[in-house]
Amino acid sequence: MGLIDEINNSFCQNELPSCPSFRAVLIGDSAGYFEMVKNIVSFNSEEIVLAVKNGAIKILGKGLYIKKYCLGDVVVCGKIKSIEKI
Repeated sequence: MGLIDEINNSFCQNELPSCPSFRAVLIGDSAGYFEMVKNIVSFNSEEIVLAVKNGAIKILGKGLYIKKYCLGDVVVCGKIKSIEKI
């Protein structure tokens, strides 16, 4: 089995992959740019939860704040420790 087949079997279960539910670009550990965000669910200086297609993204860190939220794009600044899809 080739690498592409193995990736397809592991993540797509023999189906065509769907469109991603969000995109994230991290700039070191001090900022993150998130696309395709539907809504801000909750935020404080240690946790920000963003609603995306098929779930949400939880951003954990210290001194977090939302610098920009416009047309589905969100910029989060502060010390980002982890990001997980929930």
